[in-house]
Amino acid sequence: MIQINNLVKVYKLSNKKMAELKTKNPEKIAVKGISLEAKPGEIYGLLGPNGAGKTTTLRCVATLLKPTEGDIKVCGFDTVKEGGKVRDSIGFLTNEIKLDPNFSADYMFTFFGKLHGMPEDKIEARKAELFDYFGINAFKDKKIE
Repeated sequence: MIQINNLVKVYKLSNKKMAELKTKNPEKIAVKGISLEAKPGEIYGLLGPNGAGKTTTLRCVATLLKPTEGDIKVCGFDTVKEGGKVRDSIGFLTNEIKLDPNFSADYMFTFFGKLHGMPEDKIEARKAELFDYFGINAFKDKKIE
């Protein structure tokens, strides 16, 4: 079961992004006040035009993004407070993986390691091994953009 209560997701825009979007507003509201309940056995579809917030909503449900406001429960587990239990309860695959251009390779490696439940010391050891192997230590802190 999925319960979404008044979900709001707001992104902070960089000066570059504001110029690109031709706006002076430093915030972009991606999702504004969505509430829904999908009961066990139901098939539920999110429909809407591009930019309506469908993918952002699903990423919040899957614990990839934290809501700005509101709450989400999956199988009774809160997506913010019990993210690991939520991830153990679902399978989630989007049609494309959009990496935040402001994140570094170092950050992303740690993020995905934690997402898979790896202990911090194992993440760091594996990161050192692979960054050395692929020769990317010089680039590990650069934005992936």
